[in-house]
Amino acid sequence: MTVSNSLADEAQVIKDTNEALQDIQETLALSLVDSLKAGDHITTPTVINMLKDLEDMQLKYYDRLEDNENVQGGLENQAQTEKED
Repeated sequence: MTVSNSLADEAQVIKDTNEALQDIQETLALSLVDSLKAGDHITTPTVINMLKDLEDMQLKYYDRLEDNENVQGGLENQAQTEKED
């Protein structure tokens, strides 16, 4: 099944992307802590906004992953129904 393979590949890409986004968030969070310790109030809002943007991106990817899994489940159900008939 080509569609099923494509969906599985896409799911892996989404998971890999989310892992990368989590790494970036961790780095930014540490940067935020450092900037707060240094009293740099100019970069603090910038870092906070970047963290919010990353969180929004992750939520979109999680939604896409959920859609992907729903389509995969539908394809599996359809294949099972066709086998039974």
